[in-house]
Amino acid sequence: MFYTKETKNLRPSKVGFGAHYTTNKQYKFSLKPSIYFNSNNLVVNMPMSFGYTLDKFWGIGNSSAETGTEEFFRQDINIQLEIQVPPLLFFSDRSGFIIDYKNTAIVDSKENQYILDESINGFDGGDIFGLGLNLIWDRRDNLFYPTSGHYQYIKFIVYPEPSDYVFSTFELDVRYYKTLLKNQVLATNLYIKSVGSNAPFYELPALGGQQRLRGYFEGRYRDRNYVAFQMELRQYFSKRFGFVAFGGFGDVGEELTDLNLKSLKYSAGGGLRYLFNTKENVNLRMDVAVGRDGNAGIYFGIEEAF
Repeated sequence: MFYTKETKNLRPSKVGFGAHYTTNKQYKFSLKPSIYFNSNNLVVNMPMSFGYTLDKFWGIGNSSAETGTEEFFRQDINIQLEIQVPPLLFFSDRSGFIIDYKNTAIVDSKENQYILDESINGFDGGDIFGLGLNLIWDRRDNLFYPTSGHYQYIKFIVYPEPSDYVFSTFELDVRYYKTLLKNQVLATNLYIKSVGSNAPFYELPALGGQQRLRGYFEGRYRDRNYVAFQMELRQYFSKRFGFVAFGGFGDVGEELTDLNLKSLKYSAGGGLRYLFNTKENVNLRMDVAVGRDGNAGIYFGIEEAF
């Protein structure tokens, strides 16, 4: 973390780097710069990653079953450039321009019946190139551990020809933070993502993962539309140590009207926090979460889930 200039109210910039290699020859390298300039009026984000990973695909829909053949190997190159500038529309804090490139190769479909079925979009991978816009409202008092304020993010990307798949995506991320008692914060998050009908299966909204509805493998359920809501109570019990309790619910569906209480997925859990950067309020976190139908997960990370 660093500052591009020593001026009042300028937010801290950061560059995150990650790398891993596993015993079954998986690997991933990622670089995530997020740089603030000019009194926060210019923000540049450029996440990049390259990896070879063992993924899982259970098919499309909110009632996909365990078959034991979900695994497959994929190789990905992802590069995105987002430049946020003073608003094009008067009611947002910033507007952003997005360039997105992704190359996905299905290296080994193993015994996955859905990928072996060539009627599934994306069974052989491909290239997509997207252009998009976003609107940002950011009134958080801190980037890494907000205790008050709100954050809204609206993103729209179109993937035209010469992409191998022509489709569009819409994303809405709304967050609200409120201090309840001393060292106690309530955080809430509403997330909606919708993807066009021609998208490859690996670009469909994926329920689960590190951020939303922890307790499910990311992609345990996939479909064209995804809605999730979660709440988290955060409490420090000493100068550096704290804990959280969280819960949420959501689901995927071909249409937003397909979402119903009967198939709704839930998530609940808790975790520990260690404040390793007191100047910027950055936590190390460990969470344990459980979901519906025996799903569960343990997560380690830097910064909060949302």
